[in-house]
Amino acid sequence: MRLPAVKAEHDYETCDDPDCPRFPCRVYKDGYERGYAAGQAAGYASGYADGYASGESDGFAAGYAAGSGS
Repeated sequence: MRLPAVKAEHDYETCDDPDCPRFPCRVYKDGYERGYAAGQAAGYASGYADGYASGESDGFAAGYAAGSGS
């Protein structure tokens, strides 16, 4: 007696086919791309603002001390 062939499970989270026609894969990839882009934009803006403010004050203090000959 022969057993029926079992299809391998297709996991949308690990699917590496960029043109996969399966609906869960398309929806997951679209959501991942949009979420990544939005998160990167928000993180960059926040990090840039924080880093610029502290870098400016630290750099000014170090540059002033070095330039004044103290």
